[in-house]
Amino acid sequence: MSFSQTDITGVNPPVQYGTELLLSWTSTAAAGTVFQVYLNQQHVWSGVGLKCSIPLPGALSRIDIGTVGPGEAQINFGSSLPFAPAREVTLQWLGGTYEAADLAGFHVYGEPTPGGGIDFTTILSTIPAYTAGIITDGFGYGGYGQGGYGAAAGSYSWTSGPLSSGTWNWAVKPFDTAGNEGSAQMTAVAITAPPLPPALFSDMSRLHYVYTNTTNQTTLSWNASP
Repeated sequence: MSFSQTDITGVNPPVQYGTELLLSWTSTAAAGTVFQVYLNQQHVWSGVGLKCSIPLPGALSRIDIGTVGPGEAQINFGSSLPFAPAREVTLQWLGGTYEAADLAGFHVYGEPTPGGGIDFTTILSTIPAYTAGIITDGFGYGGYGQGGYGAAAGSYSWTSGPLSSGTWNWAVKPFDTAGNEGSAQMTAVAITAPPLPPALFSDMSRLHYVYTNTTNQTTLSWNASP
């Protein structure tokens, strides 16, 4: 039978309880049907009820709830589930003393909104070049020639927080012990993410309504998703 979501008719908003996330759903499946829950394609729960608790995710995550056939409760169907769209960006780059003998680290820059232009006045993160001042690149270290003729380079990375959909531009600049920056390494990454809930009104609600007695009609209003 494999994993199916055909009989899932609704999923209630998750509720955090301590270090757990409480999930509940409705289904047209017959009593005794086995359900499975996946967190980011990882099998985290099986059972015959319409609710469960799972470990609280540490970041925005995808949760899939569905039914499986008899004897399939512990079969992992995670590889057949679609990947959740990436909401974070991980930048990776090479750097080292070939850029400056007194290299101290790297500054990460980005955009306040996708396509809005990189803001070089705001440093998003500072990545040290070396731990405890111990140089780990240069002539005789690591892979030959990655950092220029005869010099090795170090590998660095930085991960953003959750992002909205769009093409985001990023820049990484090396800086020396005096704070002087070098040339920027730049890249662009496209993010396709599910929409966030509507932005809050001043009264902290997400939905307003106006009822008109003469027409017996209700008009709903909400803000755009941030």
